[in-house]
Amino acid sequence: MEFQAFDDAHGPPGVGARASQALTLPSFSRHLNALMLATDQNEIWTLTCRFFRDLGFAHAIYGYSPDSFGARLGAPEDYLVMSTLSADVETTLVNQLFYRQSATFHWALENAGVASWSMDQEDCGVGDWFELDPAAQEFFTRNDLLIGCTIGFPKNSSRGNAVMALVGPPDKTQEDIDALLAVAREVVFVAAASAHRCLSALPYPTPRGHLTLRQREVLEWVAEGKTSADIATIMGISAPTVDKHLRLARDTLGVDTTAQALIKAAFLNQVFLIDPSPSETSARS
Repeated sequence: MEFQAFDDAHGPPGVGARASQALTLPSFSRHLNALMLATDQNEIWTLTCRFFRDLGFAHAIYGYSPDSFGARLGAPEDYLVMSTLSADVETTLVNQLFYRQSATFHWALENAGVASWSMDQEDCGVGDWFELDPAAQEFFTRNDLLIGCTIGFPKNSSRGNAVMALVGPPDKTQEDIDALLAVAREVVFVAAASAHRCLSALPYPTPRGHLTLRQREVLEWVAEGKTSADIATIMGISAPTVDKHLRLARDTLGVDTTAQALIKAAFLNQVFLIDPSPSETSARS
């Protein structure tokens, strides 16, 4: 059984065979199965990039800000950015904020689905405030980032924003990409959304790293309504040691209060974990 897919007679030249193979139901099922079983960030990203490469895309770019809400995207140092771009191109894209110089990026922040890069400012619902920076246009042109699509994801929380972009190969046109999306839009969206769900469900480190096992434990007892004295008795340590772990947890998470630490640790998936990693176990103190 196969999805409708490109073949060499009807699809963009050179894309047909790979797209047809990637879009067979067994191969798509195997991909999703491997994705759901993956527990490592790099493994999830590798599977995702391979899938989109087999569909005929040249690059994949994923950005996630777990601490964003509304129009506020959160602190750049907390972003998770993964891509197949070269390191210098990725760094420029992020540090120069060129990713904001895309109407479909703003569309994806507010919508779930796949937006072709053929969509203009009006199609994306972007207001008159949006004006493409000539430096960004030159950057996109120089690095073959002119054809492709952008993907937005459903929101299941008031916190967190993620966007994925897929870049077409330089020897294709936007019309070729739109032809691919005409038959594979739903598959592209499901593959991207599945990757996002898997990536965002993993423990997310801050720039200062993960909480240690002890820091997690004291925060989890705080979530149960326990005082420092209660936690000290439960864990068999002193109250000052409990306070030390809470202070270090706040430092790791970059917040001022224990309440903020617990909330941020929760949406970064750094508390209530099932199995600690070996590195976390060794960090017990």
